[in-house]
Amino acid sequence: MTPTSEAKLPLWRLIAGIGVLAAFATVIGFLTPVYVDDLRLHSYVVSLEKAPDPGPASDETVRAEVLTRARELDLPVKPNDIQFAHANGKLKIEMKYVVDVNLVLYPVDLHFPTIR
Repeated sequence: MTPTSEAKLPLWRLIAGIGVLAAFATVIGFLTPVYVDDLRLHSYVVSLEKAPDPGPASDETVRAEVLTRARELDLPVKPNDIQFAHANGKLKIEMKYVVDVNLVLYPVDLHFPTIR
């Protein structure tokens, strides 16, 4: 081989590379909506935390609001996934939940802690 000649990429390598990229794109396509919905839920929870502290009596009201928003986003948040803390007159909402995503060949459990 001379220094000026170009090495050609075998066709099978090109096809394999395109296949790998297509697989990554497919996985990203399945997972992105779940992460976007989690981001929306997190933004909603942060907006509730920034509101004036309604007191311990209304924790169940806030829990119901968070659960309603989670259901609107098709996120499987359960009532006991949501914990509240009241410190210095501020409400802190902690949430941990799992979303099951069924990829075509492999099921994935995505764990979302809303504590950031």
